[in-house]
Order: sequence, then structure tokens, then C-alpha cells
Amino acid sequence: MASALRRLGGFALAGFTGFLVDAGLTEALAGLGISPYAGRVVAVAVAIAVTYTINRNLTWRDRRAAMPGRRVRYVAMSLVSIAANYLVFAGALAAMPGLRPAIAVAAGTGVGMVMNYVGYSRLVFRDGEDQAA
Repeated sequence: MASALRRLGGFALAGFTGFLVDAGLTEALAGLGISPYAGRVVAVAVAIAVTYTINRNLTWRDRRAAMPGRRVRYVAMSLVSIAANYLVFAGALAAMPGLRPAIAVAAGTGVGMVMNYVGYSRLVFRDGEDQAA
């Protein structure tokens, strides 16, 4: 139980940090005149790197042995969930002109959060995988 709570706390910290990077960078780039749609692509790439580091070293630290393909699986899972996240983000911006990009990022983040936790725990940081290494 303590392990599950620690893992959930680490995932929440990684997600919150990733959200701050994603929303902050999207908002900053939009403030510089860059389309929020294009800016979000850059912001997501940075956020994925940040959350990978936190998730690997905190959330799933007990499953952090170097495993072939882990980073590729992490990025692939992140891209699948970010596609759903981005669709919600773009839909919110299109449906509500004038909506702050950070609010649209928050709307998409809820969708991606569940997808990420399930995918990371089952496909990226698999239970028992590190013990077999």
C-alpha cells in the first residue's frame, strides 16, 4: 500500500510539473506571437523529457534498471496519450475563441493523465521487468 501511494504521489508530482512546463511554455510562446497550436508541440516535447526524468527516478524508481527500449516505449506511450490530449486542447481552442491556451492545456491534460498512468505502469515500467534483468 505504501508503495502504491508513493508511486501515485510521484506520478502526481511528475504530472503537475509536466503540466506547468507544458502550459507555461505554451502560454509563453503564444505571448511571443507563436500559434498556440505550434507552440504546444514544442512545449509537449519539453514536458515529456521532464516527466520521463521524474517518473524514472521517483515514481517507478524500483523499476528503473536500464531496459532495452524503455525510452522508446515511454515516448511512444506519451505520444499516444498526447494525441488525445492535443485533440481536446485543439477542440477547446476552436470551440471557444479567446480561451487562454493554458486552460485548453488543462482540459487536455485530464485525458492524458489517465492514459499515461495506465500505459507507463503496464508498458514502460513493468512490474517484475527489472528483477529479470
